[in-house]
Amino acid sequence: MATTAPDRPGDTRETLASDLTGIPGFLIDPEAAAARLDAKWFWIGPVVVISLLAIAARIVLLPVTQHVLEIQPLPANVNPEQFQRQVAIGMTIQRLANYFMPVIVLCLIAVQALILWGSASVLGIQAKFRSLFNLASGCGVISALAAIAMAIIVQAKGASTLAELRPPLGFDILLGDGANKFLAAFAGYFSVFEIWWIVMAVLVISAGFRVSRGKAAAVIAPLVVLGLAIHLVSAAFRH
Repeated sequence: MATTAPDRPGDTRETLASDLTGIPGFLIDPEAAAARLDAKWFWIGPVVVISLLAIAARIVLLPVTQHVLEIQPLPANVNPEQFQRQVAIGMTIQRLANYFMPVIVLCLIAVQALILWGSASVLGIQAKFRSLFNLASGCGVISALAAIAMAIIVQAKGASTLAELRPPLGFDILLGDGANKFLAAFAGYFSVFEIWWIVMAVLVISAGFRVSRGKAAAVIAPLVVLGLAIHLVSAAFRH
């Protein structure tokens, strides 16, 4: 039996300013966040905030990242000139990505919303794609805050290896340096910010669509599993 999304009071005087003031709801107030799910242009505010935070974090990390790359051992069959050229190309791509950050953020949010829409449909929840797009964009601010936290930690401590560019923010902080990289990746995926994102997404879905928290958790489960799988696969390429 399908669960029909309840009507939610919209803001008839929706402005960028009102949407920006609605962002904190996705951080601490599920009921207030749920009231924003049907707003036509709410997603613009979070996309602007996420993009700015992501760019700020990347700008802080760029010098450290370049230093780490430059002091890495030369790969096999690569001479110093080739290696320096590869580093230069990589850093240029990193800088160019900042100019396309809003587009990158929009694409990532759209993919998340599509996955959420698919799982909600399977579970019989009649949710609009726009509502889930607003959900993904609002909760996405939490992930952007994680990027800022990482940048601050790396800037404060410095880094000499690629692993140190991703300081532990989750249960991986309890593991030693010699821990299995897949175990560390699994533990590290469930950081303070990821758990915060999961909790808020579940509570906003539950409040917004009047479903149980268990059903709301089932809606986001595919997204969490996919993120964990990508995190584990990326660990396979780390040295």
